[in-house]
Amino acid sequence: MTMNGASEMLLCTSIPPRFGGDDEARQLSRAGLTIADAIASFEAAGFRVVSVNREGEAAGIRGFPTVEIREVPPGGLFPNKYGPNFGQILAQFGEEPGAVVNADIYMVKSDIADVLATRPGTVLIARRLDVATAATGVVGTYNRGIDGIFFAGGALAELAADPDVGAFQMGAPYWDILLPTVASLHHPVEFIAAPFLLHEVHPARWNSTDYKMLRERAVNVMVAHARRHAATRPRAAAFLAGLEGFLGGPFEPLTEKKIKDSAVFMNLWLAKIEQTPSQMVAVDYNDPTINRFISQLFSHTAEALSIAKWLDAREDDGQQSLFAKVHRFIKLILRTRRAQKKVERVRKVFPS
Repeated sequence: MTMNGASEMLLCTSIPPRFGGDDEARQLSRAGLTIADAIASFEAAGFRVVSVNREGEAAGIRGFPTVEIREVPPGGLFPNKYGPNFGQILAQFGEEPGAVVNADIYMVKSDIADVLATRPGTVLIARRLDVATAATGVVGTYNRGIDGIFFAGGALAELAADPDVGAFQMGAPYWDILLPTVASLHHPVEFIAAPFLLHEVHPARWNSTDYKMLRERAVNVMVAHARRHAATRPRAAAFLAGLEGFLGGPFEPLTEKKIKDSAVFMNLWLAKIEQTPSQMVAVDYNDPTINRFISQLFSHTAEALSIAKWLDAREDDGQQSLFAKVHRFIKLILRTRRAQKKVERVRKVFPS
């Protein structure tokens, strides 16, 4: 199928409504990449965009004439908070291929719609690259979850059939860890390497209490799902065996430490998958938006450059103080070392 032929492929998101107050002020004051930019990028990649929202929210979604708004009843773990739940979102696709992406994500142009249309069983996921327009640079890859999941027709049927998985919501924590981990038990899941999804940094809307509750819920849902499918899905059995080895014993009785450690194991499970990025999708790195940030992403490689070389790496650094330059350099080194430690931990947990 050509890109033109794939232009009706569905992408579901959830555009936050603007009813005034703090939420509207935050949306309208956001610099750099906007939701309008995100919608345009989805369409340029070959998708028809649908925003799934709670009943009554359509009136507050303005300025997106090409987006279809579909309202659903309140549901999920927080019925009157956050976005729609994934049971409602995945029901929009039926057996058709498509994507679910957060509404404030800029998607670099690619042939991903063609890939989904022509490769049965495909499930692709992507982390976002956080950028800051005001600082004209890259903040870093967001490693706590994903911001986009892309799938061939019917490839997420097992997720759609599990109401406990479906209860998680867009805009709330842990859907972006639970969904790809569950999907990996049923189909080969591959990461599209950054930079593919770009995101303008902004304050989080969730709180630590919700995060803690959703982390515990995600761990329990993940283990229950794996147990139901362990007899027929080798990766489900491998997940459970690996988790038990990581915990140093049985999953139950569940303690707070086991919840935290199980959540770490889920992240390491995804990090293991991430070690071999997908070669299926051709990303257009000549995209003008990515070129605004890409030079900073590749101009420094932390440990590979001396401080002296790094200080001279960019012509426009002349306005920065020496302290500011060294501070940025140290942060880059620490980020690189954290990533290296994560790779080593993955190798230790998954030696094969």
